[in-house]
Amino acid sequence: MKTFKKIIFFALGFIILFAASIYGYLAYLKPDLNATLSLPGLKSEVEVLYDNHGIPHIYAQNEEDLFYSFGYVHAQDRLFQMEVLRRLADGRLSELFGEPALESDKFFRTLSFREHAKLTIANTYKDPNSPFVKAAKAYIKGINQYIKNGKTPIEFTIAGIPKTEFTLEDMEIIVGYMGYTFVGAFGAEAVSTDIMNRLGPDYFKDILTAWPDSNYKIPVQRSASAAKNLAQMHNQLTKMNQDLAFPPFHGSNGWVISGKKTKSGKPILANDTHIAFSQPSVWYEAHLECPTFKTYGNFLAGTPVPALGHNDNGGWGLTMFENDDADFFRETLNPANPNQVKYKDTWEEIKIRKEIIKVKDKPDVVLKVKKTRHGYLLNGAFKNVETYKDPIALWWVYHQFPSQHLNVFYNICKSKNATDMSKAVAPLTSPGLNFMWADTKGNIAWWAAGKLPIRPKHVDPQVILDGSTGLDDPQGWYDFSLNPQILNPERGALYTANNQPDDMGNGLVPGYYVPANRAKRIEELIFTDKNDWTEEEVRKVINDVKSSSYPGMINSIFAGLNETELNAEGKKLKAILSKWDGTHELENIEPTVFYKLLYNIYQLSFLDELGPDVFAAFEHNFAMKRNTEFFLINQNSKWWDNIKTKDKETRKDIILKAIDLTNKDLVSQLGKDKTQWKWGKVHTIEHKHPLGIVPVIGKWFNVGPIPVNGGRETINNLDFHMDSTGTYKVVYGPALRRIIDFGNPEAAQSVNPTGQSGYFMSKRYDDQAEMFAKGGKRPELTSRKDIEKVLYGKMIFRP
Repeated sequence: MKTFKKIIFFALGFIILFAASIYGYLAYLKPDLNATLSLPGLKSEVEVLYDNHGIPHIYAQNEEDLFYSFGYVHAQDRLFQMEVLRRLADGRLSELFGEPALESDKFFRTLSFREHAKLTIANTYKDPNSPFVKAAKAYIKGINQYIKNGKTPIEFTIAGIPKTEFTLEDMEIIVGYMGYTFVGAFGAEAVSTDIMNRLGPDYFKDILTAWPDSNYKIPVQRSASAAKNLAQMHNQLTKMNQDLAFPPFHGSNGWVISGKKTKSGKPILANDTHIAFSQPSVWYEAHLECPTFKTYGNFLAGTPVPALGHNDNGGWGLTMFENDDADFFRETLNPANPNQVKYKDTWEEIKIRKEIIKVKDKPDVVLKVKKTRHGYLLNGAFKNVETYKDPIALWWVYHQFPSQHLNVFYNICKSKNATDMSKAVAPLTSPGLNFMWADTKGNIAWWAAGKLPIRPKHVDPQVILDGSTGLDDPQGWYDFSLNPQILNPERGALYTANNQPDDMGNGLVPGYYVPANRAKRIEELIFTDKNDWTEEEVRKVINDVKSSSYPGMINSIFAGLNETELNAEGKKLKAILSKWDGTHELENIEPTVFYKLLYNIYQLSFLDELGPDVFAAFEHNFAMKRNTEFFLINQNSKWWDNIKTKDKETRKDIILKAIDLTNKDLVSQLGKDKTQWKWGKVHTIEHKHPLGIVPVIGKWFNVGPIPVNGGRETINNLDFHMDSTGTYKVVYGPALRRIIDFGNPEAAQSVNPTGQSGYFMSKRYDDQAEMFAKGGKRPELTSRKDIEKVLYGKMIFRP
């Protein structure tokens, strides 16, 4: 027995010692925010002060030292995020994760971000003395210095990732990937073309009414196989986007209120960018300061200048323009030579580039990337997509010009007024972005930036175009002066919510604009007689969870139904919804009923024609969202009839059946007590880390789930996919909520969805998660004395 006890005690001691060793090792890997380090090549001493939320405030004597130090600091907090994003954009995830990542790698190799980065560096970066080029090189130098001498993040060890240095090309491919996530055409045009070609114009115009009737009379490409190919590509992309290690952009809100309507007498800028949630959070905050450069901003991993920010003179926010900057062309192959496509009266050679994709534990995969005059052929990047019939080329504005992103955003940081800002954003090519501006002089402005193609008048860019005739090709580019924009509007405020910009005289810009729900609500709240707005009151608007559009939609659903046609449970559901004002708070039961009812109407109306794959994509389609209310009141729509039954169903038949099904679904899911059908039970947010899928340890890396207010197309836009489960797991929403009153820009306020640090054992990994979920805020500090009051750490970099 004594021997047995000794064995037990020895074993327990060993386990405790082993656990303590692991904990000690993991604790050692936390970023060191209190240190004095030497950086080779540094010209002068640099100070980095960390505030109580782990945000670095970097003070340098010159710009090259500033960006060199920032590269080191950024890598210390987010190196794994940088690495994953670089590999994702470069199509190199299969090296780590094997065959499951192969389809993603094929697609991103086909988009050829590396090739485009080479073009950009050869052109945009050709002047080595350009300030933004010096900044970019210094930043990359700082990242690489951390890679050489800094700690290795635990994710590298778990995933078996070797640390390798970064290059300017790596930085540019990251920019290219973020541009891809803005492209609405990948999803929308696949669904639109499938409906138009397979079901016809009557089905098309009932729910895709973004274009005038005359367009339906124009002959369009009727190739069934091309439409099927594009639809299959979209279905695979939808799944791929949900699994991406770095999230895509989805939209955003932004508005500026002029000083004549604020208590401070200066403009107030509000911005919340809508991005799919992940962990660590998309944005990294930093305050950079030297005699010639001072900016507080939000940075993407692997980039040296912020996408959002402000300086002492002014500040900017951004949303997605949602303009259509990508078209799909069906190419006609030469029957005698599959490496040629028809263009007008000749056969043109396809350019072919071989890519070698290394796959873990498998042989290398050879991918032939093919390119025509219209762009890269997509067929070979997807499974089960016909390669030799009706190949589809992606024509994308991004591929037409060397990227100007780093140059644009560097110059934005230096802007002192609206004139500087206008010059800074003008060179942007793709993706299209709405820039809002406010400054201490009192100016407010907005520009929809990006190169806008001149398309032939007959072209409907919602459907696949014909690459063989040349008649559908873009004919040139509009001058930036014709891009939608405004300076100091008479209304005293401006906003963008991914809605359609007005006509500048050259027609409405085609795009994938969202329904007017958020825009309508912003109009209701901002454009009033109120003239004493403060940051706190604007914060209430940015957190608003009421949709003033949904009550009208409910009226549309029940229009034409008599009380006698509803059974007892149907009457109860109607009573619940009829009193709803559109508010999505945790205790509300109405949104739980509404979205389930809407989904059941969708599936009973559309599933029979579309099939499960296209229906899954269609439910979240921009045009369907925009045209739902119109569809609901259209008694004569062909969609109401179930083509799989002998009877001809009517709108009333489908609505009544959906109401009955909704009650049965909710009782089965949440019980008979309707007071327990609370929104907080079904609407949750979880921030998932790329390693969150790893058994056992994965839960250490994820943050959540957390019940949240908000809903689909409320200002606090916490969106989700609707399906048969009745649960609404948030897929994207505000990646920050920042508000700046330029009466006192040092008192700017923001919040991050989780935290600043990328290391799961840091206190700053998730310290803002609950704050974010509850609509809270914390300061964006730029005053040194305020920073020193909440000092959390201090680093000194010396030559």
